[in-house]
Amino acid sequence: MNKLNYLLIWCLCLGTLISCGDKDDDVQPTSNTAEDYLPTTKGSTWNYGGNTPYTCIATGETKVIDGKTYTRIEARVGTQVNASYIHKENGVYSAVNYLPNFPDVAIPMLKEQLPVGGTWEVAMVVNSINTKMAFAIKAKGLAKTVEGNSYKDVIHVEMVSSYTYMGYEVMDPITTNYYYAKGVGLILSEFVGMESRPLLSYDIK
Repeated sequence: MNKLNYLLIWCLCLGTLISCGDKDDDVQPTSNTAEDYLPTTKGSTWNYGGNTPYTCIATGETKVIDGKTYTRIEARVGTQVNASYIHKENGVYSAVNYLPNFPDVAIPMLKEQLPVGGTWEVAMVVNSINTKMAFAIKAKGLAKTVEGNSYKDVIHVEMVSSYTYMGYEVMDPITTNYYYAKGVGLILSEFVGMESRPLLSYDIK
C-alpha cells in the first residue's frame, strides 16, 4: 500500500501525529459511549467503503502517552494492520499514530465543544517539509444519511492540509471533510477531488 493510502486511512480512523512513552495500562478510561463522537469501547467495529475498503477495530488495549491514557484502534486492510491511539479529554479527541517517516504527535481531530466557525491548527515538520493542518467546525447538530443509514447529532469538520519546503508549496492543499455522529463515530470522509470513504456498517459495544 502506498504512503498516500496509509495517510488517508490514518486520517479516517483516528480517522491524526510529541514523543510517546512505552508504558501499557490495563485500565480503560471511563466513557459514556452514547455521548461520544469517537467511541472506543472494546470490540466495537466500523467497516468503510471507498477505493480501498477497510475495517477499524477498538481492541480495548490502552497505552499511556505523555501521562494520558489512549485507546488502541486498528485499521485493517486485508492482512495489513495500522494502529492508532485515541484519547478524549474535555470534548477534545486526539490521535497518535505510528506511520513510517511520520513523527509521533498527538493531533486533536475533533473539538466538540467549539461552536460553528471555531478553528484550530497543528503544524509539524516531516522529512524537512513543513506540514500544516487547519481544522474548522463547519456545522453541528446535522442529520445526515450515508449509504442508506440515517444519523443525527452529526458534526462536520473540515481539515485543510498544506505542505511547504523552503517557502514553496510542494503540492496543492488537500481539503478533507469529516462527519462524526454521536454514539457512532466517523460516518463519512470526503477527500475533495479524490474520493469519499463512507461508513457501511458498524457495531458499537
